[in-house]
Amino acid sequence: MAQRESLLLAVLAPGSVEAAVGRAQEAVFREHGLVSAIALPPLVPVAFLRGGEGDPLPRGFLGRVERAVRAPYLFTVTGIAWEAGALFLALDSGGVWGALREACAPETGGPDLFPVFEGFFLGCVEATDAQRESIRVQAPDASFSSASLALVSILTLEAGAGWWREVSYTVEEEKPLRGKRE
Repeated sequence: MAQRESLLLAVLAPGSVEAAVGRAQEAVFREHGLVSAIALPPLVPVAFLRGGEGDPLPRGFLGRVERAVRAPYLFTVTGIAWEAGALFLALDSGGVWGALREACAPETGGPDLFPVFEGFFLGCVEATDAQRESIRVQAPDASFSSASLALVSILTLEAGAGWWREVSYTVEEEKPLRGKRE
């Protein structure tokens, strides 16, 4: 079967927050058997981008997007949220997520594997309605004021449904999210 590549702009949290989110992902998998919960590392999806060999992103893309953020900033975990059938550990970014999304808008248009939302992707896209009602996630009391922007290449089988069953990912490029000071 042919593979499909999706290119995702994502925010990566510092190690301690990443570990807490990873524990939440593992708990969902352990308690409900939902593989999409652990298919990807802890990340905050911003946008699926066009890109690839035939349509590369402009040079300096991450730097341009990173400069759209004002420093200092703070991401705070606010709880859980369902968005278009996917579970997220919701965040309040004080406008950072929206600024990133707006800055990368000209480059969006790649195949979307899952919805993007202001929060950590916890999967659960294969959950039934009954399972969704039973999923309880303990949101960590966490906030972070340092992060990285990453271009994540996600390889899946050509078939869109069930992408989480056979998936691999690579962080193609990463840049500290510093933002510009006023």
